[in-house]
Amino acid sequence: MLVIYRPQQGKKFSAHSKWLHAQAKIHAIQLYWYETCGHFETDLEQVKHLIPKYTQVIVLGGDGTLNLAVNAIAGTQVVLSLLPCGTGNDFSRQFGYSMQQWRNTIFAGVVRNIDIGQVGNRYFINIAGVGFNAEVVSAMGGKKPFGKLSYTIAGLVKLALYKGTPIEYEYGRQATMMCLFSNGRHFAAGLTPAPDARLDDGVLQVITIPAVAWYKRLWCFALMLFGRHTRLRWVSVRSCQQLEIKTSGLPIEADGDLIATTPAVVKCKAALLQFKVLN
Repeated sequence: MLVIYRPQQGKKFSAHSKWLHAQAKIHAIQLYWYETCGHFETDLEQVKHLIPKYTQVIVLGGDGTLNLAVNAIAGTQVVLSLLPCGTGNDFSRQFGYSMQQWRNTIFAGVVRNIDIGQVGNRYFINIAGVGFNAEVVSAMGGKKPFGKLSYTIAGLVKLALYKGTPIEYEYGRQATMMCLFSNGRHFAAGLTPAPDARLDDGVLQVITIPAVAWYKRLWCFALMLFGRHTRLRWVSVRSCQQLEIKTSGLPIEADGDLIATTPAVVKCKAALLQFKVLN
C-alpha cells in the first residue's frame, strides 16, 4: 500500500501513523510512505510514478493531500482510502465516521464508486468555487496559524470587505458574491453550503449567492453553519453536469487551494474514483 502524507506533528497524525505501522505487521503487508514536498506539480509527478506499483492508496492528511491523491489516481483501478488528520477535514465530515470507523475502512471496508469534479486538467473531490471563497483562500496564502479557526477568521474579515464581482455564466451575467460547485457538502472547516449534495448522483450542486447587502451576507453565512441558507429566496441552487464561467481572470478555489483561473468549464466526472467506505 502507498501512504501519502504531509509532514506534520499533530496528535491524530501520530496516532494514525502508529496504528498503520502496527496493522502492517499484523497483516504482513509493506507500506511505502510518500512525504509531500508542498509543491503540487512535483508531488503529482512523483505520486503518478509510484501509482502503477500499488492497488490501494491511503491518504494520511486533510483535503489538500486528498486532492493530490485524487489527481494522481482518478480514472484508474487504484482504490483510495482516507485517515483524516488535516486542518479542516471537510470532505470527511459528510460521512460522520469516528476515528476508529475510518480505520475500519482501510482493511475491512467496501469500495464505492464516487463522482469527482474537474476544472481544466485538474480534479477536485469536495467543493470548488469562485468569488468569496477563492478570495479567502488567496488572503490566507496557505498559512493556517490558528488551525481550523484560520478559515473563520479570514472569512469574517473578507465577509465585511468583499463586495462581490460581476460574473458571466453560460446562462447570463450576475453580480456574484460566491458561486460554489459542490460534490461534497462541507467546506471552510465546518460550514455546510451544499446540504443536499451527493457523491454518486452524477451531478454537481451549484450554489450561487449574489452580491447582497452586508447584513444579508451575515445572515446567509450564519444559516450556512446549519445548512439552512438554501431556503433564502436570493440563494440559487441548481444541479448540473457542467457549467461554463466566461468572465476572465477570476481565481478558482477547490479543496482549499487555488487551482485555476477563469474562463473555465467546471464538470462532474461521474463514478471516476474508487473510495473505501464502511460496509
